[in-house]
Amino acid sequence: MNRRWWAAPIALVLIAAAPLAPADLETQLRGAAALYDAGKVGEALPILDALLAQAELPADRGRIQQLRFFVLARMDRLPEARAAIEVAVANTATPTPALLVALFKIRAFMGDNELAADTLLLIAATDAAALNTLPSELVSNVMRAVGKDRNRAFDLDFALNAADWQPVDATLGDVDWLRVRLVAALVARERMEEAGAVIDAILNPVQLVRIGIDRRYQAFWPQVEKRLGPGADIADAAYLAATKARFDAAPTSLIARLGYAEALNVASREPEALALADVAQTPAELAALNEREIWLVNLHASLLADAGKIDEALARLAALNASPLAGRPTLINTMINQALLAVSVDRPQQAIAAADVADAKKGVVSSFGALYVAAARACALTQLGKTAEAAIAAAPLVSKPDANEDAYLSAMICLGRTDAAAAAIVRRLAGEDTRTDMLFNLQPFLINRRDTVRDAKEREAMRALKARADVKAAYLKVGRDMPAAVSPPR
Repeated sequence: MNRRWWAAPIALVLIAAAPLAPADLETQLRGAAALYDAGKVGEALPILDALLAQAELPADRGRIQQLRFFVLARMDRLPEARAAIEVAVANTATPTPALLVALFKIRAFMGDNELAADTLLLIAATDAAALNTLPSELVSNVMRAVGKDRNRAFDLDFALNAADWQPVDATLGDVDWLRVRLVAALVARERMEEAGAVIDAILNPVQLVRIGIDRRYQAFWPQVEKRLGPGADIADAAYLAATKARFDAAPTSLIARLGYAEALNVASREPEALALADVAQTPAELAALNEREIWLVNLHASLLADAGKIDEALARLAALNASPLAGRPTLINTMINQALLAVSVDRPQQAIAAADVADAKKGVVSSFGALYVAAARACALTQLGKTAEAAIAAAPLVSKPDANEDAYLSAMICLGRTDAAAAAIVRRLAGEDTRTDMLFNLQPFLINRRDTVRDAKEREAMRALKARADVKAAYLKVGRDMPAAVSPPR
């Protein structure tokens, strides 16, 4: 996670002094703040430490610790910084949104997702507008991390939805992901009227389809089909209008551009999406992209591949992935995507080279991401006819098939292990948390034959797997194909 948020001017945390605060305390606090703003944190800290040793009132200690938090964070002394901000909150009768935001950020940054979720709930209850100032990447990470605690996840999703969470660094599609999670939780609690209201707020046609194919949501199918309209045209138009309005209001925002390009792609208006996503062509421009903005380049590469421009697509990702990783750890995901894209278009040598680059980032790539790399390597080796080496590459996936189910399924398909692939599909269809994604991945509009090289073999394999008696029975038990009349074209 980028740490630039530590560097904000400190004035925002200097709460108005208490009426009885000593004048010298106020003067020294402002002096320390000025040193911080000038980048002289080494000079600011001793002043604050001395003030803290002398302070007697909890309110004064709280104000000193607020400033110490920013100074310590700038010095990368994060455990001490966290301790300071927690003391500051505890010693402040009515913590300001700025104070709670800082507390959330450091808890989330340090991976304490449960306490970060609690802080999010407090922010939502005290100043919902402050939620939109938080880095959406941090918020989403916390939401995913607490997902196994269904009650905590529900409280968080409900609070964010009620607060109309609409961060400027997230797309409307990102917000709809939250709504789909909330619909699932409301239906599980038999709060059907509330679930229906949330569905009405969903704009992304892809998310509407996910609800329209899962039998848990059968009561809402008529509502969803009406929202989609013939060929999903009604939903596409609404989604396009909303994302275009965001883009028109902020034409320089790459996130708004990303959201609009995604909507154009969903609406099968790929040439327009391709043109819109064509940004950041120079090394300097690529290096300037933040963690969310790099996904616009990733989308551009994907659209190029779908258009048959394979060399351009792979070169696009290669250029992005050659830009600095420092401060942008999410870039490791586009490195993995480069390997996966190369495999999907039968470029095994390029896939292996990209996998080697990703594997070299041992300190950045997660265990989950490493399994995607293993799948790409196994598939590439299979394409080269090196079956024994491919089996070795797939070993981490075989040992833990549920650790990354998408990667495992892809690897089993590549290696021709159809029984294992079928069993993986059946298992995912049976799981409450994996069912909807698997139903979606088996929809006809995704696996039907198309005039594109990308993923042609996997689509063929998925059609064959779906036709198997065991997979078909598991599929029909929990879902359906979207009716052709309202199914989006691809």
